[in-house]
Amino acid sequence: MEKQMNAAVLHRFGGPEEFRMEQVPLPEIAANEVLIKLQYSAVSSWDVFEREGGYAEMLGLEPSFPYILGSEGAGTVEAIGKDVDGFKKGDSVYTASFLNANGGTYAEYAAVGAQYVSLIPKSLGMREASAILGVGLTALRGLEDVLNLQKGGTILILGASGGVGHMAVQLAKMMGAEVIAVASSDDGVNLVQQLGIEKVVNGRSANALEQIKALVPNGIDNALFTAGGKLAQDLLELVRNEGCVAYPNGVQLDVNTAANLKVSSYNGEPEGEIIARLNHYIESKALTVHIAKEFQLEEIQAAHEALADHYSGKLIVGIDHE
Repeated sequence: MEKQMNAAVLHRFGGPEEFRMEQVPLPEIAANEVLIKLQYSAVSSWDVFEREGGYAEMLGLEPSFPYILGSEGAGTVEAIGKDVDGFKKGDSVYTASFLNANGGTYAEYAAVGAQYVSLIPKSLGMREASAILGVGLTALRGLEDVLNLQKGGTILILGASGGVGHMAVQLAKMMGAEVIAVASSDDGVNLVQQLGIEKVVNGRSANALEQIKALVPNGIDNALFTAGGKLAQDLLELVRNEGCVAYPNGVQLDVNTAANLKVSSYNGEPEGEIIARLNHYIESKALTVHIAKEFQLEEIQAAHEALADHYSGKLIVGIDHE
């Protein structure tokens, strides 16, 4: 008899109300894959676009239903493919894998390519490990690969208390840059200050732009926008001539107003090479992820509804095994 597992599935793309908890076949692993018994899955902002069918339409994919969302999680190795080295059953691992054909991490088990799986560093708990990779590598991609941030440089980070943003402020500080952070609301400011960033402005305050200008009277060379909106447009004016601005795809930014700037959008796709780089930061430095709220997998609809609310850091779901 075919083995089954519990999963949160979609039978069609749409809103949070489309989620159903069902029994589905346990995914089979290929020679280069790892089967992970998941304990936690991240619930990420980009999951909404996938849930609504945005990626399927944009990339010309033909999805099969029932469809399992979820691009990152953590758990233990249940089985390994015959061509996989470096893992054994019972190892604590975390993973980030985008649009996985085997199904995502909103389930009891996920079959993932071994290149997207890493042993969890001793400095991280499994709960935190489930949420750090997606936002961490998106932040790292922007800082290192797009902006080429250097020690001694100055960077403005908008959306600093969000998932990607609170990773970016930590990484930029580790790289030796001076960080000017714009967070959302007082709790966001508190979080960023707790992460060791001194120059933090509440982006929702009435005079936010004036406060930021006072911190950078001579302008800035680099900016990472993990949020859009009017403030983002206004902040473009603070970037010096021929300065660099990066933002992950999905952030709304009108770049036509930035004629003399190098403005680059990018994707934070998981790849073995950048996951290894991020692992180095996690293992050698005190890189942490803030969990705003934990739901249970059965509460996935509520978790997705919470994505539209104000929160700092990341949302996750815990996965119980019967």
